[in-house]
Amino acid sequence: MKTKISLLVLLFSVFLFSDIIGQMVILSGPEDASYYRFVEDINNVLGSGSDKPYINKKTQGAMYNFNQITDPKTPYKVAMLQSDLLFYMQASDMRNNTNKTKDIKVIIPLANEEIHVVTKKSSNLNKLQDLDSTTVAIGNKNQGTYVTSSIMKDRSNMYWISRNIHFDQALKDLYLDEIDAFIIVGSAPISKLNLDPRAMTDELALVELEDFNDWAKYYDNDTIFKKDYKWLEKDVPTFGVKTVLIVNEAKLTDADRTEITKLANGIKSKFDILKEQGHPKWKEIDLSDWDNSDWPMYK
Repeated sequence: MKTKISLLVLLFSVFLFSDIIGQMVILSGPEDASYYRFVEDINNVLGSGSDKPYINKKTQGAMYNFNQITDPKTPYKVAMLQSDLLFYMQASDMRNNTNKTKDIKVIIPLANEEIHVVTKKSSNLNKLQDLDSTTVAIGNKNQGTYVTSSIMKDRSNMYWISRNIHFDQALKDLYLDEIDAFIIVGSAPISKLNLDPRAMTDELALVELEDFNDWAKYYDNDTIFKKDYKWLEKDVPTFGVKTVLIVNEAKLTDADRTEITKLANGIKSKFDILKEQGHPKWKEIDLSDWDNSDWPMYK
């Protein structure tokens, strides 16, 4: 009996594996985050019925995605990423004489993600300068948030004590007064942040961001709107980070190249449907909003 069960498990595993290797895998992000939703939208619009043209692989975040597609030992070739992480890793290549970013190309630019600096209303932390000498959670090293937070801190010449913890723990620690604020980069509204203020003992608030010491020189001016969160009392100025769909060209076969072209052309040809049926951020995307001189596009 055990032998029969083992054979069935083996056959089922082979079936699943053969199905996966017939489809291109796209590394997205956590299941409740915008990266995952973007890939689901692409699957729904470019597929037909229950047929999904791509494997939407949930991951721990943008830094994890980068490490996976640049590792020659992994099979992953396509991923969602924050654009500032690309430039950050390019600078790392230059400093360390490595070439991890050499074969990375941008397939298409997507929407901006907003930088959220979350605190408690009672903290009286109103602007970025107020974070000096506080304790701030900046995400873990698998997340793009960690890179953005590090750039903010270094370029602004602000000093805060960084805690490398995930959003879920950061929210708990904020209410336990173990941190003063936390940073999370994501397309507003972030579902896990959209809490009902009636259930809060101390309401949340967002720190307003302005550019000083040129820390935000390469970010886009953006706004988190009052309507985005039930507890938000006014529109809050912030900065946006461009999301990009990228590919490691060095890993591609000829068949992969055909699939990448189909993916890019499919998004362009069905763009109106994606804006109508997909995540609200599709409406803000400009597919031509990318400078090839900053980072080369896939051709």
